[in-house]
Amino acid sequence: MSSYNPLERTIARFLGRFPIVKQLAKATYSRLVYFKSKKNYKIQAITTPVSFTSHGDNSFFGYYDKSPENSKGWVIACTTANATSALPSLNQRVNLIVFDADGEVLLSQMINAYNWQQACRAHWLTDDLIIYNDFDSQKQNYVSHVLSIGQVAIVKSFEYPVQDSFKLDYFLSLNYQRLMTLRPDYGYRNLPNLNATELNNLEHDGLWKVDYATGNAKLLISLATAYQYQPKPDFAHGLHKLNHVMISPDGKQFIFMHRCLVNGRRFDRLFLADATSGDLKLLADHGMVSHCFWADNNTILGYMRGPGEKDAYWLLDITTGEFTQFGAGKLERYGDGHPHVYGDWFITDTYPNKARMQHLILCNWKTGEVKELGEFFHGFEYVGESRCDLHPRFAPDGKAVFFDSVFSGKRQLYRMELNQ
Repeated sequence: MSSYNPLERTIARFLGRFPIVKQLAKATYSRLVYFKSKKNYKIQAITTPVSFTSHGDNSFFGYYDKSPENSKGWVIACTTANATSALPSLNQRVNLIVFDADGEVLLSQMINAYNWQQACRAHWLTDDLIIYNDFDSQKQNYVSHVLSIGQVAIVKSFEYPVQDSFKLDYFLSLNYQRLMTLRPDYGYRNLPNLNATELNNLEHDGLWKVDYATGNAKLLISLATAYQYQPKPDFAHGLHKLNHVMISPDGKQFIFMHRCLVNGRRFDRLFLADATSGDLKLLADHGMVSHCFWADNNTILGYMRGPGEKDAYWLLDITTGEFTQFGAGKLERYGDGHPHVYGDWFITDTYPNKARMQHLILCNWKTGEVKELGEFFHGFEYVGESRCDLHPRFAPDGKAVFFDSVFSGKRQLYRMELNQ
């Protein structure tokens, strides 16, 4: 495998202080090394992936923290006939589709609030109910709807868009307009960007908790509260956002990322919050937090900067605050990825290497075992916001993995058997 060496990663980390320079240098360097490293194939995998598409359209699901499949084998996907190498467009809606266990379309719903990385945050609440985000053009507001497969109808709507949910108890919401302004990869384009005054309004923005039964919402954690919790000196000069909210398996707590942007540089922190009181605990404060997942109710698995300023996959005990590097560095050569946990196992991916191949990797977070499952080509035309991370997710029974890929030249949602 052709991978980036420690010197190249050190240079990339240094250039992280100068985002525009880094972007230009990365684009140039990646094209130069590709011609020396490219493979004579676009895919190698342990089993043949099967795509979910309608009429040959592009298809995608969303982020790595949710499985698109329910226990009946029904699968959520978004589809579009338009090119997904371009930015999402207000003039181009996408279809939210549910496929049955035989791959036939059960229903299709038009939506107008989406991005290529997280789609519309659609996910299963029950085997019958899906929650997803959309835009109310009359109220000029991002909303969430609950769609019943059995009734083939929207059965509930909320004035707040969903970020993560816990069964039919509650869900957590954030300001997608702020995300669009500061990190458009995860925002929606239906409303204008926030102005400077709105961006600095930290008291009335943050994370909302919405009661599923009543729809009542309260600002559980404000941006001001997160910003003022053990703040760094530079925070006073930066722009702030909260993102990547993930509720614990028992629903009692959740994690989220606080990111401060100062003159293009970013500083990340990982917080734990009580889902009832909103009380905070700072879990990671080493400057970089990338992708995390709940391994169990007491353990966070994530790629982040840990003790000794080391960027790696860490297991973080939320009670003691102890960091333990996964597998004694067995994943170190792969770099950052998106981990999804099922039982003792997690599946993760890589960004494109010198040969433009993304790797899919299966690991046991308790024993340290690591297995490669496949590699998939990622073309240069998918870049920035239109990139296609694999974002792997286990099927509900752990016997298959879902991922998005562009190895065929088209963005597609795939299911691949693990044969374990």
